[in-house]
Amino acid sequence: MTDEIDLVARERPDVAPYSLAAKAAVRRRLADPGGRPARPRPRPYVLLAGGTALLAAAGVAAVTIVLTGPETRPATVSPGVVRLPKVSAMSAEEVLGRAARAVTDLSPRDDQFVKVSSQTMYESTVVGEGEKESRYLYRTKRTIWLSADGTRDGALKIDYLEPRAYPGWPIPPEAYREKGTEWMRLPACDSVRDTAYTTLKKLPADPEKMRAYLYDRPRGDNPPDTGAWTAVGDLLRETYVPAAQRAALFKAAATIPGVTVAENIEDAAGRSGIGVGRVSGGVREEIIFDPSTYELLGERGIVVDEKEAKAPAGSLVASTAQLEVTADDTAPEVDDPHAGCG
Repeated sequence: MTDEIDLVARERPDVAPYSLAAKAAVRRRLADPGGRPARPRPRPYVLLAGGTALLAAAGVAAVTIVLTGPETRPATVSPGVVRLPKVSAMSAEEVLGRAARAVTDLSPRDDQFVKVSSQTMYESTVVGEGEKESRYLYRTKRTIWLSADGTRDGALKIDYLEPRAYPGWPIPPEAYREKGTEWMRLPACDSVRDTAYTTLKKLPADPEKMRAYLYDRPRGDNPPDTGAWTAVGDLLRETYVPAAQRAALFKAAATIPGVTVAENIEDAAGRSGIGVGRVSGGVREEIIFDPSTYELLGERGIVVDEKEAKAPAGSLVASTAQLEVTADDTAPEVDDPHAGCG
């Protein structure tokens, strides 16, 4: 099995490899765009790649869960506020240009799987009895196996972590209902996910054409620049963009208006990095790079406009970390009666 560390050791000993992005912004239930009903699971299947975004135009990704029943655990409140990011004198062109020059390629074989491990935290909304709404921060560790050529079933492992309070809100008892580990099968016939390495290899390798692609992607009600920045995160999250296309993506991202740099910010694993981001809906949506290797570490959403985002300035409302990216010969076989197409 070959991973990025091996590639760096052989081909680029002075530069660490680019890893896959860990954010994303709209989460969706496990249902296709054609409107098939969601799986009968206790909560939505949170899929972080192929058409999702870490941070939505309104500020953060949100999952709405409708639950009823008695309270099972007392609520607690945590401020969840960190230091506001300080814009650096470094330009987005400089940081993303270095990231583009540092890329390497995992180069999985068609019969292999891209395996991505990450840690995530996103906003989740709970609607309980009497349509009373609550918010909290939903946290997981995830490992996903994706067929390199899209012809084999993949798998997703979710380890549920202790939830955290959404700034200014108590943690609802329902936030503690999901515990332990859950496995899901990702059927090859699920055309919703255009995340196969061989598919991504067909994307533009020219920065200008990649920029046009970013602006042409579906963006809902988002303004064009917000939609383009969201698309950057979509292409980096829980998948693996080949080196030529990834370099073009970083160069194209640097041309999106409003993108600036902040230094000394942390990903979900506590690693310090350089954040390249822009503000939307009162939230600064950042992609985080290692300051020395320009390896992609993760993503972050932090409130910078309290009035617009409806949360205290400095509130951390989304945070991820990409922990490992490798090529595996096999994926776990998951007995999942809910998985399937048709």
